[in-house]
Amino acid sequence: MPKLFAIRHVGDDQFPRFQRRILLLTLTMSSSLGMVASTIYVPSIPVIAAAFETPISRVQLTFVAYLLAFATSMLVLGPLSDRYGRRRTIICGLLLSALSSIACAASPTIELLIAARVVQGIGACAGLVVGRAITRELWGREAAAQVIAGRAIAATLMQAFAPVLGGYLQEWVGWRANFAVVAILAAVAMLLVFRVVPGDRAADPPSLPIRGMLANYQTLIGTPRFLSYAFTAAGSHAGFHIFAAGAPAVLIVGLGIRPEDYGYYASLPPLGFLLGSFLSNRLTLRLGISGLITIGSAVLVPAGLSMVMLALLGIPSPYAVIGPMILICCASGLITPNATAGSLGVNTGIVGTASGLGSFVQMTGAAAATAALSLGPSGSHLMLASIIALAGLFAAISFASLFQFDQRPRRAAASAVV
Repeated sequence: MPKLFAIRHVGDDQFPRFQRRILLLTLTMSSSLGMVASTIYVPSIPVIAAAFETPISRVQLTFVAYLLAFATSMLVLGPLSDRYGRRRTIICGLLLSALSSIACAASPTIELLIAARVVQGIGACAGLVVGRAITRELWGREAAAQVIAGRAIAATLMQAFAPVLGGYLQEWVGWRANFAVVAILAAVAMLLVFRVVPGDRAADPPSLPIRGMLANYQTLIGTPRFLSYAFTAAGSHAGFHIFAAGAPAVLIVGLGIRPEDYGYYASLPPLGFLLGSFLSNRLTLRLGISGLITIGSAVLVPAGLSMVMLALLGIPSPYAVIGPMILICCASGLITPNATAGSLGVNTGIVGTASGLGSFVQMTGAAAATAALSLGPSGSHLMLASIIALAGLFAAISFASLFQFDQRPRRAAASAVV
């Protein structure tokens, strides 16, 4: 399927330096909205369970349902941005996110809250998947990893602050205020997109080529390098989502941390991701994508194993959870932007589709791993640590498989010479 829509290059004369910076700020805010929406309310999970007289594990379904909707909609929004344009896709997604956030705030039952979170996940993913496609179009393969990492620094600051704000909103106003804040952020981001993101240029009249869409997915699924990069990004980033869903029960219920204090503990692991993203932003052009993923993997796997060991020792301290998690998120900051850029560079003709499918793999993996928390007792430190460690090991194994693909042409050439 040809790429029918494209964004004007940021280096064009009509894009002065100041406007390029505002464009980057707008893409950062749009892409980070989904992260903020996923974590701002987590300090309120025990309170929501009490308010609706339902188990904590059922309230955690609001997190899992959000991730699944977020992931599934990416399969559609990526190709739609290829076909109908990046700008209008982001605008529609942000509008849907704002309306569904209002519905979350007004939900009278847990069932309606879960349903509203599904719709919220559909809308919030537009900024992430389309923003990545725009970044890859405008900055190229290696530079895209650098820009994605730099944008992730600002996004991580918002993500780190979200649980802190959520804890205080819970204490001062109530859990529904968390979703009202997300609605306001979505509205502001939508206004910025209207003002800053350039119009799309169409090469042909748009239509919805289902066969072409499926063919593009089939091409990517049949490309081992794409799958390896996508699985690497999924495993490295899943740890944070598992932590976000499971840590409130471990820290608040299990260790007695107050909800308004939980945000401070929860804000520390994203700072680790901030450090990793900063290093990735500085070192990608020097060390390359594979070099930084290798370094990140060397941190990710030992950190996950140390978290399991601390859980087995039964140390009753929040830092037994937070300490290893900081290192895990730091490794994720090194791995995820580079693995994402690698997956987007496999086929430059269908960047939007690759962004959608790669993001789908990431979020589906995170949702599946998060759902696995329900297999153990609520608030189990060991269960939380084990799933996070397994996700990191999966990322390292997926990246190691890339070297097999790189060696195949060399082995074939050697055989031909012989």
